[in-house]
Amino acid sequence: MVHGPARRALKQSDIVAREITRRIVAENLPEGTRLPHEKEMVEEYQVGRSTLREALRLLETRGVVSIRSGRDGGPVVRRPRPTDLGEALTLLLQFEGVNFSEVFAARRILVPRLARRAAERITPPTLAALRECLDRMHAYLDEPAVFRAERQRFDKLISNASESPVLELLNSAVGSVAEDADRGADPDRFTRTQRAAMAREDQAVYDALAEHDPDATQTAMAVRLASDEKRANAARRDIAGRSVQWALVEPTGS
Repeated sequence: MVHGPARRALKQSDIVAREITRRIVAENLPEGTRLPHEKEMVEEYQVGRSTLREALRLLETRGVVSIRSGRDGGPVVRRPRPTDLGEALTLLLQFEGVNFSEVFAARRILVPRLARRAAERITPPTLAALRECLDRMHAYLDEPAVFRAERQRFDKLISNASESPVLELLNSAVGSVAEDADRGADPDRFTRTQRAAMAREDQAVYDALAEHDPDATQTAMAVRLASDEKRANAARRDIAGRSVQWALVEPTGS
């Protein structure tokens, strides 16, 4: 069970951060848009420079803005990503002492459910895109990086086809936590035979989706996830029993 204190009262910087966020969303400001200079924002929000800077630092930690340094620096709009939620979730799970086995268990609930919804809503263009992914998987069995990229695209297409933004976001966040368990592992650790088995399992998911059969799709995806987990555990026996940790990663830019 997740524990925590009662929610604290909002500070002035919290209020300003919410006002800036509301403006970004209301005006539909695209990523990369420069926000007004500090002097203008201080006057607009009627706060001191230290309060404004604290608000902007808060927004930076939430992935809403990126603070650029230098002469032409300052805050610019950034769109929050599922990985931002994933990092926050990772930190929470670390403090709760949760093992990766529980993360995998959550995926076994979320992913088949998304696939089931996709079977009820999937369109011919999406099926064609999935077919293309499968063809490329079979064509690149000997190139692990390409195979992995196509499989990730296959999963993303199914998730999008579910037309459930909340479940998609939760799945992406949980998925990013699960990927931390694989961090540092050899991307080529699976054999060609194992990749061929993965492609067959994805084919079964595709066949069920093409028939618009929710039950069959959910079952096929559950089978695929169980096989994936079994292969991962065989390759790295310590994964499931490890505690979730907020891993150190190289910065990828804003």
